[in-house]
Amino acid sequence: MEVDLILEPDLTPDQITELGQAAEGYGIRGIWTSNYFAHWDPFLSLVPLARATDRVLMGGLAVSPFEMHPLKIANALLTLNEMSGGRAMVAVGAGEGNLDAMDLKKPKKVVLAIREAIEIVQAAGRSGLKGGYDGEIFNVNLPCAYDWLTAPAPLVYGTAYRFMMMRMEGRIADGCFVGCTPPEIVEPAMEQVRTGIARREQPPEDFRVNTFWGWHIKADREAAFRESRRELPWRARKLDPELTGLYLDQDEVKIVTDNYQHYVDAYFAHSDDVKGVPKEISNKLAAGLTSTGGLEDLDREIERFRKFGRAGLTEIALRLHADPMDALKIIGERVVPELREI
Repeated sequence: MEVDLILEPDLTPDQITELGQAAEGYGIRGIWTSNYFAHWDPFLSLVPLARATDRVLMGGLAVSPFEMHPLKIANALLTLNEMSGGRAMVAVGAGEGNLDAMDLKKPKKVVLAIREAIEIVQAAGRSGLKGGYDGEIFNVNLPCAYDWLTAPAPLVYGTAYRFMMMRMEGRIADGCFVGCTPPEIVEPAMEQVRTGIARREQPPEDFRVNTFWGWHIKADREAAFRESRRELPWRARKLDPELTGLYLDQDEVKIVTDNYQHYVDAYFAHSDDVKGVPKEISNKLAAGLTSTGGLEDLDREIERFRKFGRAGLTEIALRLHADPMDALKIIGERVVPELREI
């Protein structure tokens, strides 16, 4: 099982390059740059890293076809892929924050739209758009030959929170980025991905399954929990009761649900103090939905990652926050060597 990193969207290209070079030295598989509004562009920010490294993969997570037409996603991805010698990747998803910021709407047939977007991006990288693309949601009306491509086709993942999307991506994409799926419920998610894979005309040579996982392991355990509590409003499908109920009783779930906006307010205030929610409840969620704790908790977290690997994940993407180089050092020295044997 391999390890990827997901970086904060406010890191500069120089900072990303420094982290990416260190990550390559530790044997990290890939670097993902977060695609947020009013932040550094996820593709452009990776260009210096492409020039400064030889092995590490790199890509943007997640890019929505409702904010950027699939043909333009393909252009950005394939440009980075050429610059990196075939090491680019992308995760295509429905999108949330960017759409809210731009007041963009999703179509009713979201799964169909993501499927068409993935097909267009894949076809572009495989010289398959010479006849255009005729879809229900997205179209390419002119021939796009992409005769300038020299690098191998990039990996095109889909992101999925629900079973229907997982099945579709198992059938269509190069990989599925399973979101908000703790180890306790990863088996049903993998069953859906495998159902999709079984529906392909030909078995894939190397289908990838990844997951987004928050990383808050620090030498200072309390600092780790403070950081993790601040990030909670974006965990578990935005603290969906179906998932918070894995770690909380019914009364605690209701407290979290009733105070969700207070979680959001605390995040934007850079605070871990959520009005109306006892810290003990937030700590339970932090420990269940992310890797949160001190160095003494590393063995527990490594065993959790092994569960992901045994379930069928080919890699795990760890989302870094403050002090990313410190986090990378822990991951590179303590986690990567343990997971190589899975």
